[in-house]
Amino acid sequence: MTKQYRAGQFVKVKVTNVRPYGAFVKTVDGVDGLIHISQVMDDFVQNIHHYLSKGQIVKCKIISVNDRDGKLNLTLKENEYFKRKSKKKKERSILDIIEETEEYGFESLRERLPIWIKEAKVQMYDC
Repeated sequence: MTKQYRAGQFVKVKVTNVRPYGAFVKTVDGVDGLIHISQVMDDFVQNIHHYLSKGQIVKCKIISVNDRDGKLNLTLKENEYFKRKSKKKKERSILDIIEETEEYGFESLRERLPIWIKEAKVQMYDC
């Protein structure tokens, strides 16, 4: 017997397949659903594989339930983990910091390059 699902309800699901347009999921009691790529986070998601993978278990909010087949349309936008990921993206780019510098001579580049490289590496590992 399957549980009755309704819009607005939170549910844990297991990712069964990831496609370029979204992730197919299944509830504990076997109900199928889809997390469309636009519902992963508020920011633009170019590659859904950076956020979801097969076998992963995530907590989602139900957007709607299909009347015909009972499949779920889900969102991760209210999942705290994905909200934090979205906020990190709003941090300033290293290019913004470079543009703020007043000096553009070769000497200033030689001095600043190691700092920029270090900051860029930190940002890469934070993603």
